Amino acid sequence: MTSLKLNEKFWCTYFPTTLDGNAGTWFKTLQPGSISNFAQLKYLFLTKFMQLRKYKGDSHSIIGCKQREGETVREYFTRFINTTLDVPGHDEGLIAGAFTWGLLPGPLSQKLMGKKPLTRAELKERVEQYLW
Repeated sequence: MTSLKLNEKFWCTYFPTTLDGNAGTWFKTLQPGSISNFAQLKYLFLTKFMQLRKYKGDSHSIIGCKQREGETVREYFTRFINTTLDVPGHDEGLIAGAFTWGLLPGPLSQKLMGKKPLTRAELKERVEQYLW
């Protein structure tokens, strides 16, 4: 039990030294004695700053990424690949199929529909061949 209190005391002491910017300012506004344990400090911190957390997408993020009117294939491909990087544990077939499905009708979409790419690498190669 003593080691738990020492550990908690350590975290309560160490945590504020890691804060700067808005988080540091927020911490300085807390009233002395208003936090009774590290779990409470953690909870208050997370509820205050949770909205700043980077969103991790899911398969809906990939499927919902479509080429916009006026957007070039290069711009769409870059945006699409960046979207897939935010999705952990994605399926290669899903990525290649979703890109093709999201393309506006045109020569590349017809080409990809004919012989569908099965991996991200194959998709990248075929899109680059089209662009050059």
